[in-house]
Amino acid sequence: DKSLLTEKPTDVAPLYLRVTTHDNKVTRLAVDKIEEVEEDGKTLYKVTAKAPDLVQRNADNTLSEEYVHYFEKQLPKIGNVYYNFNELITDMQKTPNGEFKLGADLNAVNVPTPNKSYVTAKFTGKLYSEGDKHYTIHNLARPLFAQAENAHIHDINLGNVNINMPWANKTAPLGEMFKKSTIENVKVTGNVVGNNDVTGMVNKLDESDMRNVAFIGNITSVGSAGWWSGGLVSESWRSNTDNSYIDTTIKGNKAKVGGLIAKLNHGADPRDVGARGRLKNSVAKGTIDVRDPQETGGLLHSNWSWGLAENNITMMKVKNGGEILYGSRDAEDDDYFGANWVRNNNAFVNGISEGKQSYSRSSRWKGISEDEAKTRIAKMGITAHEYEITQHLTDKLNRAAFKEDTYKTTQDYKTERELAYRNIEKLQPFYNKEWIINQGNKLTDGSNLMIKEVLSVIGMKNGQFVTDLSDIDKIMIHYADGTKEEKTVTRKADSKVQQIREYSVEGLGDVVYTPNMVEKDRAQLITDIKAKLDSVQLISPEVRNLMDKRGKAHENTDERRNGYIRNLFLEESLDEVKGNLDKLVKALVENEDHQLNGDEAAMKALVKKVEDNKAKIMLGLAYLNRYYGFKYDEKSMKDIMMFKPDFYGKNVSVLDFLIRVGSREHNIKGNRTLEAYREVIGGTIGIGELNGFLNYNMRLFTEETDINTWYKKAVSHTNYIVEKQSSNPAFANKKYRLYENLNNGEHGKYILPLLTTKKAHMFLISTYNTLAFSAFEKYGKNTEAEREAFKKEIDLRAQEQINYLDFWSRLAADNVRDRLLKSENMVPSAIWDNQEVPGHGWADRMGHNKNGDYAPVREFYGPTGKWHGYNGTGAYAYIFTNPQNSEAVYYIISSMISDFGTSAFTHETTHINDRMAYLGGWRHREGTDVEAFAQGMLQSPAVSSPNGDYGALGLNMAYKRENDGNQWYNYDSNKLDSRAKIDHYMKNYNEALMMLDHLEADAVIAKNNGDNNKWFKKMDKKWRENANRNGLVGQPHQWDLLRDLNEEENKKKLTSIDDLVDGNYVTKHNMPGNKHYRAEGFDTAYQTVNMMAGIYGGNTSKSAVGSISFKHNTFRMWGYFGYLDGFVGYASNKYKDAANKENKGLLGDDFIIKKVSDGKFDSLEAWKKEWFKEVKAKGEKGFVAIEIDGKTITNYAELRELFDKAVEADLKAGNSNQTVALKEKVYKQLLQKSDGFVGNLFKA
Repeated sequence: DKSLLTEKPTDVAPLYLRVTTHDNKVTRLAVDKIEEVEEDGKTLYKVTAKAPDLVQRNADNTLSEEYVHYFEKQLPKIGNVYYNFNELITDMQKTPNGEFKLGADLNAVNVPTPNKSYVTAKFTGKLYSEGDKHYTIHNLARPLFAQAENAHIHDINLGNVNINMPWANKTAPLGEMFKKSTIENVKVTGNVVGNNDVTGMVNKLDESDMRNVAFIGNITSVGSAGWWSGGLVSESWRSNTDNSYIDTTIKGNKAKVGGLIAKLNHGADPRDVGARGRLKNSVAKGTIDVRDPQETGGLLHSNWSWGLAENNITMMKVKNGGEILYGSRDAEDDDYFGANWVRNNNAFVNGISEGKQSYSRSSRWKGISEDEAKTRIAKMGITAHEYEITQHLTDKLNRAAFKEDTYKTTQDYKTERELAYRNIEKLQPFYNKEWIINQGNKLTDGSNLMIKEVLSVIGMKNGQFVTDLSDIDKIMIHYADGTKEEKTVTRKADSKVQQIREYSVEGLGDVVYTPNMVEKDRAQLITDIKAKLDSVQLISPEVRNLMDKRGKAHENTDERRNGYIRNLFLEESLDEVKGNLDKLVKALVENEDHQLNGDEAAMKALVKKVEDNKAKIMLGLAYLNRYYGFKYDEKSMKDIMMFKPDFYGKNVSVLDFLIRVGSREHNIKGNRTLEAYREVIGGTIGIGELNGFLNYNMRLFTEETDINTWYKKAVSHTNYIVEKQSSNPAFANKKYRLYENLNNGEHGKYILPLLTTKKAHMFLISTYNTLAFSAFEKYGKNTEAEREAFKKEIDLRAQEQINYLDFWSRLAADNVRDRLLKSENMVPSAIWDNQEVPGHGWADRMGHNKNGDYAPVREFYGPTGKWHGYNGTGAYAYIFTNPQNSEAVYYIISSMISDFGTSAFTHETTHINDRMAYLGGWRHREGTDVEAFAQGMLQSPAVSSPNGDYGALGLNMAYKRENDGNQWYNYDSNKLDSRAKIDHYMKNYNEALMMLDHLEADAVIAKNNGDNNKWFKKMDKKWRENANRNGLVGQPHQWDLLRDLNEEENKKKLTSIDDLVDGNYVTKHNMPGNKHYRAEGFDTAYQTVNMMAGIYGGNTSKSAVGSISFKHNTFRMWGYFGYLDGFVGYASNKYKDAANKENKGLLGDDFIIKKVSDGKFDSLEAWKKEWFKEVKAKGEKGFVAIEIDGKTITNYAELRELFDKAVEADLKAGNSNQTVALKEKVYKQLLQKSDGFVGNLFKA
């Protein structure tokens, strides 16, 4: 770059002019000559270029076939007084604590802008104009500073600022952060475009002072993050802004905008309220037009806390529902800290200001007349807006004009056709103003080109986008209102410019279309560039240098960086790009090279740029090819993203865009596709968020209007999607569809990878609470026929998953039920199936198997970072002390699409949901831990379970089975469609088991004349020790201890079931082995309780309990007292606060049963004896008729006869086989004949 000339070049052959239009279209022209000239007493260089068909209008309105451009001769500094901008910023970078003076108006044009700001070092010095002058820095394209501290900026202007950084957050002309600094007597004019947090002066003031400053121009925020954005300042922390002025149009997508300041904050120190954190005697004029205003206000967004806003006037027109003066809802909060300090003498202007006054305190701020406003403003002492900024000499000579003034002085210009001229520019990008006006004046009044703004025009062939000079048969005209128009085109045999193709356009008469590409011989250029790009290898120094630097030296070795490269999973895409390089390079060159002449120097410069950035370009191409290869009605988005990024109306260089995308690892990681879009792509092309991009294109290119429907169809090209809506009317209209679950924070990273799978065949199950991921390949379904058949099994398991979730939606306490709607209030929990591949074992982390690559890892699990390793468990839940969005389930040995897979689903999701919902919001009972609540408690047992829990205490919340007399649980979870019905079932379920236990006890007591230990053993207490989960050690904190009866217990004469209850006897059959069982940890907390076992007492604790008693007592409490009182009351910490106050903090069974029973029972044993009596009495009255061995049984007495015989036989045989078999028969008959315990069990 030789544009900062200090002397006349002797050889112009290597030089070319790089001309950039208002729309950032770059044209290169060979230099014909350079002359040194004098104009207005200044030395300049006059550069002349020539090219075929080139036309330029001269200052005297004559036309010439050459192009002339003037460059200022760069003068050196004198001491610390500066005369050229490049030298100024170079020295400020080197010596940021220095003192710098402007000795003249400076021009930032052609000064390189490789960084976000001109000066990246923290500036701690002074910058001002020499003497009593007030000089201007013209044409800033970047913020002047990044950060400043203890700095003083005064008596300068920034004129015709043109900062166009849609990719950058925190964008402002002076800089991002000024701490303990002073800014005064500064005027800024121009345009500032950024992503989020865009302002007219600085983004944040931190204990700084700003006075007598002004911004006049336009501020545009293209981002959708909803950040603060102020006319002058976004965040003012303990800073003062006085006597300041703004006249601007503020536009944005989604932001918290304040006309002058967004967030005014004094802080919590009450000692200097009013002295610091102030906005005073300032004026806001213009318009705030934010599409989605987030509590926007014409003066302030928010003042919190204790900032002082005093005697300010806003004339802002606040559109789209923003507030006329004060935006934030905190106006409705504590008045003392916020809105009260926005004094009543702040005013808006009647007849000029616009906006709402929505809050109850909004009425305190009154409107005043325009005359009164002018009188008050005149007394404020603001002068900054009156500082004169004259056009820089080179701008004047080069006839630099604002875009809006381009055509106004041209012959035949018609004001009412201004939009038409702008639109013709898009159809004819190479033609001169006179021709544009000629064409625009030919448009008929009814043409869309007269009434709609054109964003872009793209060629098409057979319905596909064409992004090079290949033949086209249509053009698509893309309008700013989100509509499009396709018109048939025909190539004309001749063109007014020999290197430009012309097409006649259907319905436009003589108005033609010319692609934004120059037709010429580029064969050698294409060959040279292809060679450069084709040389790029992924594992290479160039690519290693693009990997993000880690914090430790050993993490940045070549070997480790090679690993980071492999983790990009871009090998296949890069190979595809290389295989298609001929076409891609042709498109790249034709979109980048707009040079009308054949200047060799310009060609060499382009090749050099490619050479210097070849790795970035190839990574950018590979990334866009990989993640944007999806289609809308066969229109491929990667065509637009690679070679037409200006399609959405922003000025984008194709080559620079590719370089930027591929410039660092952070931008091209498969698990950052959402963030990379937001940070790199969205701001550049003009649609800030990926969701907006997908929605916009769907409406533009298809007839579909529902993004959920479109996305499901789009990802189904290789994948299978099951979306399960709730059957609960209260949840039926809540989010459950795949896209809305993906477009939800944690899961956004999966949106693009799923859209662009090629060989992988994923399937997903989406509900309002969970989002399950798996692959057909994991189940060995590798043909279309196999996959189609397997979908029935997926559908079955998906139904079981929603059955289970809906069961809880009906059961959960009203105050926490909606917490299950994780699609609405968190993110659905991810459920990750295992990665065991038939014939290959566990999938390799990189997706490389011995017989070839495993596509689900290569295309999805790997790049998104969701491959998980084998750890030997069946499955596990990734959870935190408090629920987090990243909580998830991982299958290991178990497989999700199986009978037991559903059971495992209910187990692991219990770990995620129990604390926040299943336990009423009271969390786990003290002394228990996670595994006490799943297996043998809330896990729905599977017939195929390998864990012995089928036939143990449990509840079927998921499966639909046949009521065939061979079931252990309710056969259809959906029949229990209310909490009342569930409680009814649980009462029948428990009472049936208790009646059987009573029958067994009666028979054994009557028949056993010998030792009690023939039939029973003891549930005893063991005081806790080494309690590594919760620290409850020693008496009275107990575990369960199963042991044989001691001599006294063995010889005790048992007379009734009460003796068994009081003595905490249990049957020997169907009980686990003798040892202690704890309700915390990961060993015996898994213990289940077989339904045929007889546990008579409750092993009442004075504090924590053991796992067997905990589970058994929980079920019995639920059966007797219901879910809310019994289950939640016993299993959770519901009564912990009461225990702290009333029972020395001991949350024991004794305390809980007193609370739940309202003092009726003081131990579990007292309660269970009473319940056994009630159950026996019901049984004696009769129950639903059952059939045992061909005999109809209807009451307790009839069953007693059968039990007496069975027990007697077993005592003789020395086992319990017949008794257990009888219990099972009777239980299953009672279950079947009472319609799965849904109906009545006992006679009234």
